[in-house]
Parts: sequence; structure tokens; C-alpha cells
Amino acid sequence: MNLKTIGAMVLAGVLAAILITVVSPAQTATAADASLFEPGNIISDAVFFDGQALDAGAVQSFLAAQVPNCRAGYTCLKDYRQDTPNRSAISNGCTAYGGRANESAADIITRVGNACGISQKAMIVLLEKEQGLISDTWPSARQYRSATGYGCPDTADCDVTYYGFFNQVYAAALQFKYYAANPTRWNHVPGRNNAVRYNPNPDCGSGTVFIQNQATAGLYNYTPYQPNAAALGNLYGTGDGCSSYGNRNFWRMFSDWFGSPTSGTSLLRTAANGTVYLISEKFKYPVPSLGILGALAPLGKVGFVSQSYLDRFTTAHTVGRSIRANDGSIYFYDSGIKLPFSSCTQASDYGASCASDGYVQLTDAQISAFYPGPVLSPVLGTVEGSRYYIKNGTKAEILDDQSQAIAGIPTRMNVLTESAVSALQLAAPVIRDGAFAKTRSTSSYSLIAAGKRYGIPAGSESSLGVPARTTGSLAAASMALIPSPSGSFTGILTSGGSSPTIVVNAEGRYALTAGGLAANNIPVAVPQALIDTYPNKGSIAAGSFIKSSNAADVYVVMPTDIRPISGWGALLALTPDGNPVITTVAPSVISSLTQGPVALTAGTLVRSPENATVYFIDGVTSRVAFTNFVFPVEAGFGDLVYSTEQRIQAYPLSAKLMTFGLSCGPDLYVAASGQVHRVDPSLAALYPFDYVAMDQFTCGQMKKGAAASTFIRTPDGGIFQLVAGQKRAVASMSRLSEIIGTSTWLNVAPEFAGVIPTGPLA
Repeated sequence: MNLKTIGAMVLAGVLAAILITVVSPAQTATAADASLFEPGNIISDAVFFDGQALDAGAVQSFLAAQVPNCRAGYTCLKDYRQDTPNRSAISNGCTAYGGRANESAADIITRVGNACGISQKAMIVLLEKEQGLISDTWPSARQYRSATGYGCPDTADCDVTYYGFFNQVYAAALQFKYYAANPTRWNHVPGRNNAVRYNPNPDCGSGTVFIQNQATAGLYNYTPYQPNAAALGNLYGTGDGCSSYGNRNFWRMFSDWFGSPTSGTSLLRTAANGTVYLISEKFKYPVPSLGILGALAPLGKVGFVSQSYLDRFTTAHTVGRSIRANDGSIYFYDSGIKLPFSSCTQASDYGASCASDGYVQLTDAQISAFYPGPVLSPVLGTVEGSRYYIKNGTKAEILDDQSQAIAGIPTRMNVLTESAVSALQLAAPVIRDGAFAKTRSTSSYSLIAAGKRYGIPAGSESSLGVPARTTGSLAAASMALIPSPSGSFTGILTSGGSSPTIVVNAEGRYALTAGGLAANNIPVAVPQALIDTYPNKGSIAAGSFIKSSNAADVYVVMPTDIRPISGWGALLALTPDGNPVITTVAPSVISSLTQGPVALTAGTLVRSPENATVYFIDGVTSRVAFTNFVFPVEAGFGDLVYSTEQRIQAYPLSAKLMTFGLSCGPDLYVAASGQVHRVDPSLAALYPFDYVAMDQFTCGQMKKGAAASTFIRTPDGGIFQLVAGQKRAVASMSRLSEIIGTSTWLNVAPEFAGVIPTGPLA
């Protein structure tokens, strides 16, 4: 078991020749470098004891790649099968192994590695080192029966107890676990200096080796010889009469097939220096950032080595985002994936180049560690949510699919991580006109219009219906590259030209025909397509009520401003049916409109402390003066309140004084007994008043009594018939009965009756 034994060894030279013939590895693209061989650290514990290094599919693929075609009449390892036995769990050794019928060599190697915690890569190399089974195209039965050289001492034939492929693989794996379970029981002990011989011939002597780890100690206990200078000087051939090749060949084969066996990684650093290097062939490339280090994860975890080991490699340029295979293919890489560049121009777009200082040259084993991806696209999406158009060493964020299509950018894209393009300079984003955009990782939104960015006041987003109409997001840094005017988007839009001013909220859009925009508040011009995403809800005209989505204040819309209403009672006073219709708008819309003074309560009598003049407040449109309180009182308006002179003067003064006659549109009314009474046009001449027009709010709150007739009654009991512009007293009840018919009289104030001239008795 210490050296591959084909027969009894007679001469060291003969043995050496036999060994070279049998264990020559399959042709590899990259030759191992003997200067990197360390006798005290042939393979690391992390690599050797990794029982999950390869699955059965990977082992089978590897075997098939080494021997694609087997000689006729022979069974090569890729095709070998046998029934396997059950094995019970062994303390400090292997877990239970369930036997199977007709099990493949790949399954045996994989499952033994799983059960015993020994790397499948190490077992593959052991099979090649001992019997050449991995590369042999015409293996013999003897090679299978003693596949790992277990039970085959240097001085005797192999022990028949361990014959058979499964027995050999299992026994060898278990033996390495025994070495680890009892490290001081064996001749070669980790963590101290050991005298390790160069050859079975004691005359060849030994050299002191500080064995750094258990895996290396196990190799020496299994094959107790180290290569001498001659063996290392001709790494793929023979040395001299004192050379041995077992552990040399193990290290060389592992390096050729799987990369460095000493760290289990191509990423190395020293304990004293935090700089991590990517090791490839004779070069070490400094890794400049954690992002790139993470992207190189397929090459292994960071391993620690001595400075003298690192010094053996020539320092090359810093690692970038491009790697090159031995066949000349150059790849962009990230997240364990390699994506081929379509051209050197595209490599330049991504900040790389086809020149040797623009990529890192990897070995075949290293390049194959990356998962193959599709050809790289000029569009790169990231798992963090960005989408970039890559061009000329810059990255420009793309807002959404529509922006990408309008810009004529191809739709196909790759999705990697943000760090993949972190080194590229950020360019102005690709944005379409008339779009809402969110600033990623924040709650901020903006309106993009005509290449400018209008911020949306915080708290107004939902009331403006913005989140539902937002199709993309940009990073804050990309947003900052869009010019921003001094104003913000407050919910007021126009499609330009003579188009009406539009107010939008979450439910829809309203044509703004009154209210008056505050100074310097210009509607944002956007494409009609954006406006059309808001359903048409009509208009906000003079007399409408609006309120903010985040406040209870209600405003009445005037021709040139909006006026806050002082309370619910005041609002009801403006509402004909007592059920006000209030349109909710964004807070920003309220702040964008010119605000007048607080609306006085419609239908009240008002004066200021410093002025005795009392006015009747006609809805929200005007103040009406009067010469006698009887006029508003008889109409049902008698409450007197105080306000500031400025607030009162803000209401336009009616050109007419208030009388007993009021009009609401074409309808005429007379005021009597706290109500108003409609006057039929045929009777208008009987009531010789100057009728004062009231606005819609006053008309809506007036209490309407029975229609006026041709009879009135005064508080003293007098009843009069109105005839030809006169009032004629009715002398008696019997006379009244004769002339009143089905009519009723109207109870009026003396002042009311006094306005009408008196005529003869009725």
C-alpha cells in the first residue's frame, strides 16, 4: 500500500520506470509548478476531508472526460459496476454504507466519500496514483482488485482480504480516518518535525519535514516517502535512483485536475496582511474589494498561507471583472456565473479589454468552476432592483420597459448583482417623458417631464395617485443626475398649449376652472397619455368644495381664490340640501391655490368691533347692506356675529340694499315671518320691492313658506287685499269671506305693509 506494487520490486530504477508508465496523468492544459510543492503541506485538511466535494454526476463526468473511449474488450472506470455490500457505522471512522446492486464506480467513489468524509477529488487522485485507473484505457483485473494500493506493502504481495474495487476504496478512506482519529499512533505526526525518507532504500536517506496538517501526515503514513530534488526537477518524468513518486504524483495530479490542493482555493492571503490574491499559474492578482472577492467565490474560500509561499508568485495587475480561459474566450463574471463578451468593444463598454492587463488569465480548472451563462447583453439588471444600459465604460439606469423601448435599447438583459458594475461611472438615466419614478430604498417619488424632475411633497403621493402609476425606480444617485426646477409637482398638470389646467387625485382628474393658482405655481406640462391615466371626474368650478386628504379643513372655491370655511355649520349654510359634496385633493393642491380669508358664515349678519355697520353675508359671493334689521329677520336671517374689518371687506359689496324682495335666479320671493314666499310673475306688480339677487348658497338655505297671494295681514290684525299696486283694507270678516275664496293671507311686518300704498276699502 505504500507504493504501487505491480510485482516484487527488484531494482529502484525498474520500479521508477514502471511507476512513470502506469501513473502518467491524462493530458492537462496547465502544468503544475514544482516550485510550489511544499513537503509539509501537500494538501490541506479542508480540501482532503471535504466529503461533499463532488456529487456522483460530477465524478461520472470527470471519469468520462479522462477516458472518452475505452479499448474494445476492456472495462474502463467510467463504465465499471459491481454489487456493493452493507457496511455498519464505525466510531471515529465512517457512517453506515448501504449496499446496492450493480453500483457504478462514480457512485462508489461519491458515497464512500460522503460516508467517510474524504474528498472525492482526493479519492480520484489516489486511484490514479496507485493503479492509473482514471486514465487507463485498458485496465486489468489486477488494477481493480488493488485499486487504491490498500494492503499492498512494499515487501510483499497484496492482502487478498482487501481485494476488489469497493473494498479498496472503502478501506483506503477508512484508513485515512483512522490516521486522523489517532494522529500520534503512526510514524508521521502532524504539527512537528518528522524524518521522512526519500525512497524504500534506506541508503537514500531522509529529510526533516515539519508536517503542517493531518491530511499531509495521512499521505505520508499511507506512502511514507517524499520526493527528492531529482523527482521534483522532472515533475512529469523520472528522477534518479533515490527518487520516489507517490506523494509527488498525488500533489501534481491534484494540481493538474482540481487546482491547488493546499488551500482548497485560488484565493490566498497571509495572516499578517489582509490583501487577498487570486492565484493563477505563476501569478498572483490583488483582489481590490469585497464585491469582487464575493464574485470570485467559485474559486474557494480565502485560505491562509505563508508570505514565503506567496512570494513564489509574480504580482500582476489588480483583479477586475473579466477573466480569460486558455482557449482565448474572455468572460465577464459575477455571482458564480461567467458570461462571454460578444466583442472587444463590449468588453470595453464594461470597463475591461482584450489586452492582457484587462483580464485575469485562469486555468481550465478555475474557469470551469464558474457556471456558464449566456452571452453578455448591453443591459444589466441587478438583484437589488437596478437596470443599467452599459456603454463606453458607463452605466445609465433605465427607468422602465417603456423608457427602454423608446430609447431603442435591446430588451434582452442579464441579471447579476449591483457590485458587478460598481466600478463603472454612473451616467444620466434613460427616462421617458411623463412618468412617475420612485427613488429606490426611500419613500420619495418624482414626476419626470421634459427631461426634468419634479419632486412630490411627502405625504401627497397616495392622494395624487402616484404609487399606482409608478412603473420604475431609480437610485438616488441617478435621480440627482436629472435637472430639477425650483418647483415641485403638486397635482396640477397641463398637456400644454391651450389645454385646460388639470387637478388630479387618486380617483381621477378635474378641470380647474376657478380658484386661482398661487404666484409662480405653473402647471407641469406632460404628455396627454399621462393625464389620460386619470379618469375624468368633471371640474372644480366656483362654488365647489375641496379639502386636503390629510386635513379636515374645507374650502369653498371662488373665482380667483379658495376660502377656508370656519366650521361645519358654516359649511351646511352653504349647502342647499344639507349634504355638501366635497372633492378631496392632495395637500399640495391646496397649497398651490391662492387662499383668501376664512369664509364668513353664509346667511349671517356681521359687523366688526370698530364699525357699527352691519352687513348680510350673501353666501360666499358678497355682503349686502340694509337700513333696517327687519329685512334680514323677516327673511329668516337674524344671527349677528363679529369678525375683523379686513375679513368683512374681503367680500364684494352688493350694489343694492337689502329689502323685503329677494330673487334666486328667475324666481322672486318676499320675506315675511322668517320665511321667503315665492311671488308668481303675475303677482309681481302687487309687491313693489327692489328685488336683490341672492347667490346659490343663500338661496339654498332660505326657508320657503307658502307662496304669496293677493292678501296680507299685519300684526295688529288688519287684513289687506292687494289690488293694482295698492293695499286695500278688508272692513269685516264677512267681506273677507266674500272675496278671499281659496286664498290665504301672508303675515307681514308693518314695514312690509308700509311700503305698499294704501287704497280704498276692498
